[in-house]
Amino acid sequence: MNQKNILSVFILSFVFSFSSIFSQTTLELKNSNIEGVSPEGKFWWWNNQAKNGAQAIFSIEDFDTNPGSTKALKVETQKLGDKGWFLSTQFNQKFKGNVGESVTVSFYAKNAGGNAKIKLVIQSDVQGSFQGKDFILTEDWTMYTHTFNLKSKSKQNGVKFWFMTAGTTYLLDDVSISK
Repeated sequence: MNQKNILSVFILSFVFSFSSIFSQTTLELKNSNIEGVSPEGKFWWWNNQAKNGAQAIFSIEDFDTNPGSTKALKVETQKLGDKGWFLSTQFNQKFKGNVGESVTVSFYAKNAGGNAKIKLVIQSDVQGSFQGKDFILTEDWTMYTHTFNLKSKSKQNGVKFWFMTAGTTYLLDDVSISK
């Protein structure tokens, strides 16, 4: 190999290794795109809750889904509880993270009538780790994204969605978490 070829190989190796340091990795999440359903007719890795007076119907939507998807989470909100977290859905797979690490959550959502508020929440088992971001949804499938900087070191980081508007129907699909 001549000196020019050796230099070219060195530069290409450097560029590839340098770019991998700064690229985000999508976490391998079980059913984060909300496609798999248990024999009981529930999403495998999601837990829905309506408590302390909150009321909603959680179901699987298989008609009005994000393009390319076959199922979406449908939430028909009837009554909100006193606190925002009383009406929510949680992705049950936890992931590890360190203080200051960036975690980006992307999801597709819409609601009947538009203008409903949804809160994206990231939190761990460490007190004071809570962070949230509000989004106002439209009537069309739209991708929403937010990057959080973790406040604590934990192996128990999780993602939740709070449904903040009563009397509307939310649709949620294709959730992605990357860091």
